[in-house]
Amino acid sequence: MRTYALPRSAFDLLIEALGQRQKAEIFAKAIESAIEAIDEQAKEVIVEKKSQIKTELQDELRKELVTKDLFEERFNVVDERFKTLEHEMNERFNVVDERFKALENKMEERFNVVDERFKALENKMEERFNVIDERFKTLENKMEERFNVTDEKFKSFNFKLNIFIAIALISLTFANPTFVKLIEKIFGF
Repeated sequence: MRTYALPRSAFDLLIEALGQRQKAEIFAKAIESAIEAIDEQAKEVIVEKKSQIKTELQDELRKELVTKDLFEERFNVVDERFKTLEHEMNERFNVVDERFKALENKMEERFNVVDERFKALENKMEERFNVIDERFKTLENKMEERFNVTDEKFKSFNFKLNIFIAIALISLTFANPTFVKLIEKIFGF
């Protein structure tokens, strides 16, 4: 017996739609079992019908001589029976196709809901990141202002320190007796 396995992409879609791997596995096994059962029933019906037709044809052929016309007539009967069987099988497969289409539509609806939820979450996250960006910009501006104030204070302190050093040097220079004597000699005081 040939087993049917759901394609990996369809299985991944089931996991995404149902939200749990275990549920997806159960659902996938149910789908695979249904397909296998339909396939097995179709094979059984074909084998049964084929055997039945073959038996009927053999019985009829044994009862009488087969002429070319009779053979063609019997062949046409068999052909009609196979066409009927083929029609029945096509109807069954159409039912399965419709079920799959319904399942596909249902899954598409669920995926759309998931997509909408992701979009809403993405928008919410974007809004929160924008708020955080604004707070960082405000904090950055405040820190820049404080650094500027501190910079100005250091510049002012540096200027005052330079003036103090200049005054101290001048005071020390004028307080030096050697310098005072030099000035007296130069200017003649």
